[in-house]
Amino acid sequence: MKTRFYDVHVFFARNDGYSIGVKIESVNPLTEDQIIQHSVDRDLFTDEGDSNHVDYAEEISEAEYNLLTA
Repeated sequence: MKTRFYDVHVFFARNDGYSIGVKIESVNPLTEDQIIQHSVDRDLFTDEGDSNHVDYAEEISEAEYNLLTA
């Protein structure tokens, strides 16, 4: 297993959205849908339904993850 870090960005409007840092133990990189489902299962989104507004989920470094979760 390898620890993988992701930035999941929720987009509502041009100036309205947020990012969450997601840490997942996985052998292989996950698909965007798998990352979003992992985030839903662990209640990482601010509000219910925010998973429907994800515009990207991309792998990031541990340092970038630490900035997102600080």
